[in-house]
Amino acid sequence: MTAPKLLIRKRMLHIQGRVRPCCFVQAVVDPALQAVLEKYFLGEALFRRAAYSQSWPEGAVKIPPSLAPALSALLKNDACPEITVKTMLAGQMQQGATVWEMLSFELIAKVAFDNLVQLLVTISELDRDMFYAGASPAVEMAEMAADLDAEASADIVALGATAFAA
Repeated sequence: MTAPKLLIRKRMLHIQGRVRPCCFVQAVVDPALQAVLEKYFLGEALFRRAAYSQSWPEGAVKIPPSLAPALSALLKNDACPEITVKTMLAGQMQQGATVWEMLSFELIAKVAFDNLVQLLVTISELDRDMFYAGASPAVEMAEMAADLDAEASADIVALGATAFAA
């Protein structure tokens, strides 16, 4: 299985009599995973501007300071594209009025791609049984298990001594 990749093409294109900055993005994924995506998940949203217009998630792609004003304006604009599994697989182009808009689209495409990768991880876990052991580090859990075993052994010894005394 090949690792998913995001193809990004940035160009200055002649559109309707003007030269505009454009950004094209397309996800390249393993054919088997793409078949599953196309069959069951085409309508899944990978990026919705409403989810990001007020705040940027902690673990998402870092916003360069020079891009922050343009990204903020794009996210508040109705022209901000929403990216779905279908558009990410087929390819999506955004033409901007400025280079900053083009770079803003590239950034949100990277966030959408990260979300697609998380969806692919979930798809790869389908039809498998998994165990969740909690968020505690394994060392703390091992120490806790050892303490519980020691307490249980002490209880058994104490119970056994009482049972034989009677």
